[in-house]
Amino acid sequence: MSEFQTSVSDVGDGVVNLRGYSLEEVMTGLTYTEGLYLTLFGTRPRAAELPVLEAVLNSLLDHGFVASTVTAARYIASGNPQLVPAVAGGLLACGSNTVSPEHSFQLLRSAAEVRDARGVGYAEAADVVVAQYRDAKRRLPGLGHPTHKESDFRADVLFTLAAKNGVAGEGIEQFIHIHRAFVAQSGRNLPINVDGALAALGTDLGWTARQVVALAMLSVLPGVIAHVIEELEQGRPLRHITDGGYTGPELRPLDD
Repeated sequence: MSEFQTSVSDVGDGVVNLRGYSLEEVMTGLTYTEGLYLTLFGTRPRAAELPVLEAVLNSLLDHGFVASTVTAARYIASGNPQLVPAVAGGLLACGSNTVSPEHSFQLLRSAAEVRDARGVGYAEAADVVVAQYRDAKRRLPGLGHPTHKESDFRADVLFTLAAKNGVAGEGIEQFIHIHRAFVAQSGRNLPINVDGALAALGTDLGWTARQVVALAMLSVLPGVIAHVIEELEQGRPLRHITDGGYTGPELRPLDD
């Protein structure tokens, strides 16, 4: 048996078998979104998934300097004026606090476990998991945004499209109830953000957390690239923080 095994592709002289389809035919017969889905998921998307998938890929195209990915990428480009390292550095800023909806997936799994174990509905499960997070003084993932205080329009668009195309299910329903339970228990009206919406939508479409993280990264990538190109063209070297505050000890001699 070969050391590496893959179901993604097989390459021969003049042919690439991509998930069982000729790459030559994919190039002329599928859109980029369809080809991306085929590569990542191993199957072609269903008709009902396509409009939602397009919206997902457009949902994180750019968020300016609010996004740590953009700031990180531009800082790197100012110190090392090359496209690839700066873009890679920007993507490395993706994680549990931004872009990645993995923690929101876990929140939904916790709610599903409560429903199954206790035989309760969405509202009761939401009350339980929100109370558990609050008792543990843990931030509820998928809620709140530093800029969009009342509503994250991206989440609203995704939920509306899911309902319109008949793919909204228990993930979205449960997250809506989690939001309601949080507002009731905390008195704070933090909106469902795009990360929470991606997890809810991915749950309903049968996408895994890792697959949704991959889609989120692909959505972020064009904006990061655009900012790096702009930074390189502006040619400003060595950006630095000018408003940082120092909280350490005052200067003192080494023999003190």
